[in-house]
Amino acid sequence: MRGRIRGRRYYRLPDELLEHYGNLFVALGIAAAAGINFDQFLAAPDYHLSRVAPPTPSPRRWWAVRLRRLLLPLLALCLTACTGAPAGPEGIARAFVDRYYAAADPGEAARYASGLARRKLEEEQRLAAETVADPRARERQVDTTLEGRQEAGEDRVFFAFLVTVQVGPLSLRKRVVVATGREGDVWSVTNYRETDL
Repeated sequence: MRGRIRGRRYYRLPDELLEHYGNLFVALGIAAAAGINFDQFLAAPDYHLSRVAPPTPSPRRWWAVRLRRLLLPLLALCLTACTGAPAGPEGIARAFVDRYYAAADPGEAARYASGLARRKLEEEQRLAAETVADPRARERQVDTTLEGRQEAGEDRVFFAFLVTVQVGPLSLRKRVVVATGREGDVWSVTNYRETDL
């Protein structure tokens, strides 16, 4: 039975703690490293451990380190994917619908548009600049679902989206057909049409 003396009181260490300290004493070679016996080690184990071994992280700290190591690469991958240009006609169509309906930003959606689609967006921006928009219009929930895809040759692809916009208690459903076209290697949205459901 080993124990410690605190002040003038002697108390017995629990068996689990004694076993833990014994394992550390043997595994870290504290007898050779510090030149002390096990009883001397038990008098101040934290002091001797800090001199011989680096501090072991607490379970909460260990999970935080592990979580950080897992999440940082994932975050970097997400940021790379978000900042990179969408690939192919479906990527362009999805990016356009996300910017136009979910973000309610026709200016940002125009980055993915050309031809008639770009002219429609520019006209909408001009009309929006002449009116005072309700700031609550941006506080909305939008759900988009790709319903179908139809290819019309190698350079034209049409996509049908079901878009549900929830603004407060009001809910709107639209079917949006997005036409994409390719000029050279660059895909863009050439036109879009929405129908209320």
